[in-house]
Amino acid sequence: MHISTKTEYAVRALSELAISSDEKPISITEICKRQKLPLKYVEQLFRKLKKHELVKSVHGAKGGYLLNKDVKDISLKNIMKAVDDNFSNTFCADNKNHISHCIGFPCGFHKLWDEIQDHIEDYFESIKLEQIIAKL
Repeated sequence: MHISTKTEYAVRALSELAISSDEKPISITEICKRQKLPLKYVEQLFRKLKKHELVKSVHGAKGGYLLNKDVKDISLKNIMKAVDDNFSNTFCADNKNHISHCIGFPCGFHKLWDEIQDHIEDYFESIKLEQIIAKL
């Protein structure tokens, strides 16, 4: 399993929000400065995070973003599903587009890959943002 740059940047940005906000909004610009992240890229990620209701925006001069849920209620899986287009795919099939990458569909390994994917998703669901920021 490959952790994408989208997921890495989203986790870093959400961690920054969780650690620094004190219930005051933080701008994406400030998050990017602190985490040394590319602004345009993170702006795109925040649109997705907002759409998936992980963050909320506050408008105005002192506006920015806040977490929309408690850190113990945001899982790594939530973050990955929000920002990664190809989160749930097995080795031999892209489930989102139902495209087979193997000779026969379904090949004899689909059940194995699906079981492994289920375990991976369960593990990512068990990791909460609260645990991530506790390790920083």
